[in-house]
Amino acid sequence: MKNKNKEIKKSLELLKKEGYKITPSKEILPVDESKWLKVPELGIEIEIEVHYKDKSWDELNLSEREDELLTAEQCIFLMKPENVKYAKILKMDGSSNEDDFFIRQYSEVSKKSGYVAYFYANSGRSDLNSDGNSGYSFSGRGVRFVRKISKSKK
Repeated sequence: MKNKNKEIKKSLELLKKEGYKITPSKEILPVDESKWLKVPELGIEIEIEVHYKDKSWDELNLSEREDELLTAEQCIFLMKPENVKYAKILKMDGSSNEDDFFIRQYSEVSKKSGYVAYFYANSGRSDLNSDGNSGYSFSGRGVRFVRKISKSKK
């Protein structure tokens, strides 16, 4: 399996060099289960690490994968004092200001205006923002995908 993954990665790198746009897809490579956090109360698993940093919403083509992003309500749940165990693991507790990530747009007005939403945290506060420009990238902001917990994983 490792050799197969190396071959796939080499192929993707070659395609990128040739100018092809490669969209991240969970179907391309096997999923490392240790990189996902189960949140049974929400019926989801969340990627622990924020990745694809310094890329814009547009570059990552997230409009096609928005249903795989955390919602504002899910972020609020994770930030509640009784759920601090999740916030710490995900660094949503202010322990890192380099792990901001895109979330689903929660404001219809902002969505119609072409804005995107994201979660931001530092040692002083955390915030949900819905007026980001879809073409703007920031070195500390990336993406963290979510997936539903299947019945076999419960």
